[in-house]
Amino acid sequence: MAELRAALEGRDGPSYGLMRYHLGWEDEGGSTIEARGGKLLRPALCLLACEALGGEWRTALPAAAAIELLHNFTLIHDDVEDGSEQRHGKQTLWTLHGEAQAINAGDGMFALAHATLLRLSERGVPSDRVIGAARVLDEASLRLCEGQHLDLTYATREAITEREYIDMIQGKTAALLAASCAIGALLAGGDGEAVDALYEFGRRLGLAFQVRDDVLGIWGDATETGKPVGGDLREGKKSYPVVVALERPGARRAELLAALSNATSGGDVATARGLLEELGARAAGERAAVEHGESALASLAGLALDAARRGELEALARFAATRAS
Repeated sequence: MAELRAALEGRDGPSYGLMRYHLGWEDEGGSTIEARGGKLLRPALCLLACEALGGEWRTALPAAAAIELLHNFTLIHDDVEDGSEQRHGKQTLWTLHGEAQAINAGDGMFALAHATLLRLSERGVPSDRVIGAARVLDEASLRLCEGQHLDLTYATREAITEREYIDMIQGKTAALLAASCAIGALLAGGDGEAVDALYEFGRRLGLAFQVRDDVLGIWGDATETGKPVGGDLREGKKSYPVVVALERPGARRAELLAALSNATSGGDVATARGLLEELGARAAGERAAVEHGESALASLAGLALDAARRGELEALARFAATRAS
């Protein structure tokens, strides 16, 4: 957190106030607060991957901060694109300052992420590793945009296949988690095999994380998630439970489509939630998240990792698949 705050230190223009509000450091009036922020999963993965391969985690701090800033850039833009009015139990940036200013703040945070990453050179990181880390982050940024494009495109379709869903979340969610692990491994001086294995761990963990997030988006406790109950149904998202339920043939498919349409038109979401659960979509989502988590664990097999850090990476994979918030 100190490294993250240092990235904004001395930057006092109004747009930086918007960034601090989004990050949970300031309230609407610009006063300093200590509010709940994100889970910091991505920077944690970067630091753990670095330590797991014998690197010094403090050296990787600028990269971890950059990853969190990049993640928050995507959240600011996602809130605009999805029309989301709340995040972490408070109003989203665009609802307070308008879409244009929110987009501008998000763009600034994207640039700030890259500037922060380059601070690795101040920690004595060799230039080839700094360039390698920047390349991984930029490739992840492109995958994120590809995934978001698919997400927005699928929103206008009645249904998508499970394969199309996986293609979407591999960009939208898994790409940055995979990059977080790969950058940590790279900064530790890991060889190509180790970097690739940790990238795969992060990718599979990302699939588990998003499928679980989709379950929480329909059945999660608002006090835990910070999002309205059934918000994903109101927004018409093609989340995993919806995708698998609509892939199943039968008379109830038409009934489910009608209930989903009613939810997105401002009607109640209870009917759609109930139908999805009756059709086994909730159970399927919970099962798929655990399976992806187990696949993430399998990708670490054979790697020579610090025992304690391996345990923490494994704990994060299980957390991603079973979390309540």
